[in-house]
Amino acid sequence: MRTLSFRCSVFALAALTLPAAEKPLNPQDLLPILLANNPEIQAARSRFEAATARPSQMGSLPDPKVSYTNFGVGHPYSRLNGSDFAYQGVGFSQELPFPGKLALASEEAKRESEAVQQAYRSLVLDTTARLKLAWLEWAGTRKALALTREQSDLLSRFEEIARNRYTSGKGPQQDVLRAQLDISALEQQVAMLDEKQQRAEAEIASLLALPAVTLADPADIQPSSFTLPLADVLRLTTDSPRLRADQKMIDARAVGINRSLKDFRPDFGVSLQWQHTGGNYPDYYMATVEVKIPVYSARKQRYALEESQSRLREAKQNFQATQQQAAFQVKDQYLAIQSSERILNLYRTTLLPQAQLTVDSATAAYPTGGVDFLTLTTNLNNLNSMQRQYADEVLRHEEALVRLEAVTGRDLVVFGGVK
Repeated sequence: MRTLSFRCSVFALAALTLPAAEKPLNPQDLLPILLANNPEIQAARSRFEAATARPSQMGSLPDPKVSYTNFGVGHPYSRLNGSDFAYQGVGFSQELPFPGKLALASEEAKRESEAVQQAYRSLVLDTTARLKLAWLEWAGTRKALALTREQSDLLSRFEEIARNRYTSGKGPQQDVLRAQLDISALEQQVAMLDEKQQRAEAEIASLLALPAVTLADPADIQPSSFTLPLADVLRLTTDSPRLRADQKMIDARAVGINRSLKDFRPDFGVSLQWQHTGGNYPDYYMATVEVKIPVYSARKQRYALEESQSRLREAKQNFQATQQQAAFQVKDQYLAIQSSERILNLYRTTLLPQAQLTVDSATAAYPTGGVDFLTLTTNLNNLNSMQRQYADEVLRHEEALVRLEAVTGRDLVVFGGVK
């Protein structure tokens, strides 16, 4: 296994310029387009880029101030040399937070940006899972359509046989009518499946932010190999982006408490000024040191500290909730995978071969009158139903693996032949 890559290839980006109708998209074409086009992913990426710009801002000193002073005596504008009080001055001042405040502010912003980065990765995983699930639904619907049309063709041949038997007096008209009824029922199923397929295509196009998509005909979906024990899958969740985002937020909130404690300390300010009084009097120089005393700490800093402590408790509870939810999702999907594999094995080894054997036997016996038409169509419907159920179970198996991918942050499904 390998971790999911979030980079788009140049070839995939070039494919975006092609109209959807001109280039049928294979499964491996969809993921790069999703990363490049999806608006939710783009918004999350911009949010992460914005967060990475904050640590430097938070760790920088406040902007210094430059001042000019004109001090006049008996006149709106000072006449230098007219009084020893008159002067023109140029000054510089700088605020200096208590040592450590800026470093803590920068560290908190850095940890928050790391949390946003992990949230971005988690969103990519979730959106990728949505795309894979939509494609699996589309491919499964295509398979169901193929099986239904195959059954319809077979019933059409039996309807012709039944009509010939009725014409020659060897069979009842009821067989012909029953065949026609079953064919009409299959036409209804085809219409419903076609609508389901179009909905899946619309969802894929929406995720890719394209007006429409033309998808390449899929190969038969085979169950992906999955042999990891439950304990190993649970360990994978500890490094998943969801949990890492919450852990980074806990780190940021812990730094925030230290930052709030620093706010009880005084800040400082320094200023320098040169005062020019004219040629008859000496120039002055003035240096000032200021101390900002937190005298309102009981009404301001104390509540800021309580706010920071509450935010830390919130972050810890969010982490615990995410951890419990991830463990439940892993166990739920893991059980679904195990159950699905047992059912698929039963279909492959017993149910499908038996259903095929009954259809083959009835097909050979019906033209000679060995079985009635109802037995033939019943066997045929049973085989088609089991084939549909097997295909649905394969999809259920793959969908459970896709949902595990979103929780663990690992590729588990053979999607279009590429892991």
